Amino acid sequence: GVKYGCGIAQCGACTVHIDGQAVRSCQVALADVWGEVTTIEGLGTPEALHAVQQAWIAHQVAQCGYCQSGQIMQAVDLLANNPEPSDADIDAAMSGNLCRCGTYPRIRAAIHNAAAAMRES
Repeated sequence: GVKYGCGIAQCGACTVHIDGQAVRSCQVALADVWGEVTTIEGLGTPEALHAVQQAWIAHQVAQCGYCQSGQIMQAVDLLANNPEPSDADIDAAMSGNLCRCGTYPRIRAAIHNAAAAMRES
């Protein structure tokens, strides 16, 4: 499931999608949920991973794993809205998702890779 992070929508570890939009779940009360909720488990299966999950593995993004579900969910939201993001686009979209291990260059590379894979399919 989603890992509890900061509790004040500052770290991004709890990012989920509500109606396809990335939101910080620590700031959304259950009674306020306005649509379908998708967590990291809803993106793909071990047999059919989402392109972003595949890219994360290919680029060995994960280190400690603390932020990874939130990072991936934010990246999926970015690519849904911008299928060809620049480095600046990626940095802006991902700026609210903190990585304690500092894997930002790998995250950026994985997002570019996933974007290309999604455009090809």
